[in-house]
Amino acid sequence: MAIGLWLGSGVNHPFEKETSENWNKVEQILQYVENDYVDNVSRDKLENGVIAFLLQRLDPHSLYISGEKLDAANESLDGNFEGIGVQFNLRKDTIYIVNVIAGGPSEKAGLKPGDLIVKVDTSVIAGIGLNNEMVMGLLKGPSGSSVNVSVQRLGQGSLLDFTIERGQIPISSFDAIYMLNDSTVYVRLAQFSLTTYDEFKERVYPLKTNEVKAFVMDLRGNGGGYLDAAVALADEFLAEGQLITYTEGKNRPKREYFASKKGKFEEVSLSVIIDGYSASASEIFAGAMQDLGRAEIVGRRSFGKGLVQEQNEWDDGSATRLTVARYFTPKGRSIQKPYDSFSDHELSANDTVEGGINPDWWVENDTAGITWFYAELVHSGALNEFSYAYRDQHVAELQALGSEEFIVDFNDDNLKTALRVFLKNKKAPFLEHEWNRSIDKIALRSKALIGRSLYSDEVYFKLINQKDPFVLKAQEVFVKPKPKASV
Repeated sequence: MAIGLWLGSGVNHPFEKETSENWNKVEQILQYVENDYVDNVSRDKLENGVIAFLLQRLDPHSLYISGEKLDAANESLDGNFEGIGVQFNLRKDTIYIVNVIAGGPSEKAGLKPGDLIVKVDTSVIAGIGLNNEMVMGLLKGPSGSSVNVSVQRLGQGSLLDFTIERGQIPISSFDAIYMLNDSTVYVRLAQFSLTTYDEFKERVYPLKTNEVKAFVMDLRGNGGGYLDAAVALADEFLAEGQLITYTEGKNRPKREYFASKKGKFEEVSLSVIIDGYSASASEIFAGAMQDLGRAEIVGRRSFGKGLVQEQNEWDDGSATRLTVARYFTPKGRSIQKPYDSFSDHELSANDTVEGGINPDWWVENDTAGITWFYAELVHSGALNEFSYAYRDQHVAELQALGSEEFIVDFNDDNLKTALRVFLKNKKAPFLEHEWNRSIDKIALRSKALIGRSLYSDEVYFKLINQKDPFVLKAQEVFVKPKPKASV
């Protein structure tokens, strides 16, 4: 997703006076095709196709968005959408609910992670060649409207019917914010949206900030978002006047972004985790902290997207996102990697491809316990199925524990025993030597899935992070803040 979108109205652009002569050839060809092509063609489709192709040829991030898709393209960064409030996967042409958003319409109606949606209103939808776009069209809709869904739930002999009133669903920027220990805050930031900074203040400020000595900012998988959100968050960790980033393009003058105030957390230690899917706004944040000596960067080289897209919305409801400038770190490093390297994610610390943010501390991916058996359990959905079945069979005793007791006291040996029985009953492929190598990792993941479905995303990350080498390394290498002049 593009970052730092400069929103324009789509009217009265300075290039309009030049379009008639310069684009006369394109207009003539469109007219020729419309008049003489062997079959009927839509003029709108032709024009849209030409625009989309033109933008795609410029760079990997300039693009055309049709009116039908614009709302969906904007909603994740707006911080909300209208729908029933579930996260799903498609499994064997069936909608499999992975997560039910807390406080949303589906949770209120009684849907659970692990439910299979097989019917929407009067239409059976299982096995009809669904894709994500089709599912969105069925389940999303204006607030106040209703949809009827029928679900198959493990252990139930018949379908369960629900009527769900759609509502405004908040999209949290953060997967988790919690205390790793008495003095260290862990922040898992999924995207930089319009609501990110307000969410940060709402969730972090109530912590005992006078006792906070360090932050771990986890930006793995964060594909970016709005520049202003990244700048506002960086401002919390920097001294007033420090340069955070600047942008510059052929037709866009240099624009600098500075920390505007004393950061509330500028005197705490900081480390930032990145990976190959940390892009744009994530790279702005990490690059600023690295250049200013404010944080140790841990993980793997980031994606390398340092282009500014300007979004213009047009009279027909469509929009274009055109690259108009580049981002630079405080020391003038370009984040953008060469276009021809976009299909090649770097895998080693010695990769010489330019662009992106190279970590100060390289961490290899954790492959301990990753076997064919483990991968098959995860990717087939069998581990999710088992975990939710175990949850439903033991829900009373699990809920009685409470989240913190569950994390500390629930013995995952119970899961190991139950999983053996589950796989035997399913007649699933079973390799004893791979089971022995993978079972600790499998049991931890299963426990985390149960914790997420019963309590929250934070419980999931509290469990997974206990043995995450990236998080463990980040806690070893904090940078203690030293006041610096802007660069």
